[in-house]
Amino acid sequence: MEEQECMRCGKPVQETREDYEVFERMHWDCFHFEFEHNLYGDIAEDVDCGQPSCPVTA
Repeated sequence: MEEQECMRCGKPVQETREDYEVFERMHWDCFHFEFEHNLYGDIAEDVDCGQPSCPVTA
């Protein structure tokens, strides 16, 4: 199987391979930080953005 590389961080995508195209060829976390994290203002990546699925809360 072809290796899938994250378009944001450059590391291989393994856990979310089936959703690689859905998440714009990124890890889910990278997709969240790129497209969803700042929806409600300029929020640093180490701060919970308030969305229930935010990786910072995990």
